[in-house]
Amino acid sequence: MNELTLTGLDGSNPLGFLAALGLLNVLSDRVEGDSSPARLAWRDEGAWRPVLVSSESGIPDLVGVLRSDLDTWKEAPVLQLRYEKKAAKAWDLKPPPEVFSSFLHRIVDSGDRRAIDFVSAFAAEGALDNNGATKPTSLHFTAGQQQFLEMIDLLVRNVTDDDLGNALVGPWRYDRDLRAVLNWDCTASRDYALRASDPAKLKLGNPGADWLGFRGLSFLRVFASRGRLLTTGCHGEWKTGRFRWPLWIHPIERETVRTLLTLNEFLLQERRLRGVPVVFECVIRRSDQGGYGSFAPSAAV
Repeated sequence: MNELTLTGLDGSNPLGFLAALGLLNVLSDRVEGDSSPARLAWRDEGAWRPVLVSSESGIPDLVGVLRSDLDTWKEAPVLQLRYEKKAAKAWDLKPPPEVFSSFLHRIVDSGDRRAIDFVSAFAAEGALDNNGATKPTSLHFTAGQQQFLEMIDLLVRNVTDDDLGNALVGPWRYDRDLRAVLNWDCTASRDYALRASDPAKLKLGNPGADWLGFRGLSFLRVFASRGRLLTTGCHGEWKTGRFRWPLWIHPIERETVRTLLTLNEFLLQERRLRGVPVVFECVIRRSDQGGYGSFAPSAAV
């Protein structure tokens, strides 16, 4: 097994954190059942960098694995949630509840483990918004003309090997106009007051990081509770929420990461015993006009 430090990903940034989880997800899918699965840890090198322990010997090998995985998503059933909304075709995560229920049961009946994991992070039966539509994950930051699954499809069809390598190694570039920015990067402020143009029209992002971030989304499953949607790692209300995540220093496998992310708040001494030296948090901001979401800068809890 080889150890690789990924200098492009910063664990204090929710997009960097999710991208590292996405990489672990891809490698774990590829070698599921292997006696030596990939493991992930974090190391403080001035910034919190993910350390990957896997059979891959370098970045070119990782990019090759990511490319092979990306190609399997071009017609992935879990991305085909389409429905009518105001006499137009919608490709988002807010369908009528009966549409989502039918879609969810088709995915479950297919037995596709990857698809089941992802649809379990999209929405949950029984959780509705104020308009009676399905309530999506708290990390659903798109609104207006933006449609979450359409953006994911654009990433699937347009992310290049160079994009993937740049996400892993850095420094991140923001020079691709794909109209597919998920807004999970807390270093890219969307405040209109700080920009010369409307941030809702912003199209430049880092598609390699966004794709890997999406691949990590299945770690943050959602649950319905008394009609409300609860998202793993998220706290508070829809417009006044927070996203909180731990970093750990001992290499662990995918299922152990899933367990760690579902733990409730624990004391500093307990964190240290579990090899968790730091927990970060971002405030979730949503605009009054349109409801576009973004992360405020992160802080250690």
